[in-house]
Amino acid sequence: LVWKPGQRTPVHDHIAWCIVGVYRGVEHEIRYRLVEDRGQRALLPTGSVEAHPGHVEALIPPADDIHLVEAAGDDLTISIHVYGADISDRGTSILERFDDVPVLTAA
Repeated sequence: LVWKPGQRTPVHDHIAWCIVGVYRGVEHEIRYRLVEDRGQRALLPTGSVEAHPGHVEALIPPADDIHLVEAAGDDLTISIHVYGADISDRGTSILERFDDVPVLTAA
């Protein structure tokens, strides 16, 4: 994938495992866990990663794969994504987007 500076994904998870390697630039990833808050689904931030060239990350559903990714540098970011499924049938590796799920903040 080639990312323009500031380009980002929605918060999402995946249909299969994924290995991501950063070739050029910087990717900033924020990870979330789906929780219940007052009877509603909510996202709890669980950590973040600033990935520079050479960094490799594994995402394994269903745990630890809800995240968003953005190009954090001032130049193009290039990353290589390998998925454990043939995504040509679906056209996407995304299982679910969490656009309407609120993100909890630390108290």
